[in-house]
Amino acid sequence: MRKIRRGNVEPEGAHNDARLAADLSDEELLRAIGEKKAWAVEPLYDRYSHLLYSLAYRVVTDAQVAEDLLQETFFAVWRNAASYSSQSGLVRSWLISIIHHRAIDYLRSMRRRGGPNKVPLEDIEHEESMAVPDVWDEAWLAIQGAQVRTALIQLSQEQRNVIELAYFKGWTHSEIAEGCQIPLGTVKARMRLGLARLRRILLEMGVEGL
Repeated sequence: MRKIRRGNVEPEGAHNDARLAADLSDEELLRAIGEKKAWAVEPLYDRYSHLLYSLAYRVVTDAQVAEDLLQETFFAVWRNAASYSSQSGLVRSWLISIIHHRAIDYLRSMRRRGGPNKVPLEDIEHEESMAVPDVWDEAWLAIQGAQVRTALIQLSQEQRNVIELAYFKGWTHSEIAEGCQIPLGTVKARMRLGLARLRRILLEMGVEGL
């Protein structure tokens, strides 16, 4: 995965505040980006690029498209950071929402074109129906996976298996159904129930912001 291609957002000379950027909160970085301080883009990108890329790839199942969506997302952040309000949710939720909607738009455009990679309407509707940000996205961002793995152990083997295949390996629901030789509806049901139970377990563990 490449670093964001800054293009027009790269300033002439680095800002002294860049040295302190790693210590700033997401909200402070976004506020700086809203003021067109380009030094704030890279630390925000470093914090969330891997997760956002993984989320995009899970939806579009194409590495190059996922990377392009990631780049588009951060250019959108550069253009629209000033419109962000903390009252609308966490910065991470805002970023997830941007890339999620762009990935869904891509799937819809592929379906309209009806090319060789035509996406089934059922897959689009399923991805679009997922809450943004969903349980896993918030948990992964908040606690970097350690507590999530602990919580996953408490799920049933069936629920844990579909969640791990989807979120650690990037498999689509159709791929899980085919690979595990179970109905697609069963995959979706296990995913839904597993994520709901995961959320309850994490809340019991004291993980907030889900």
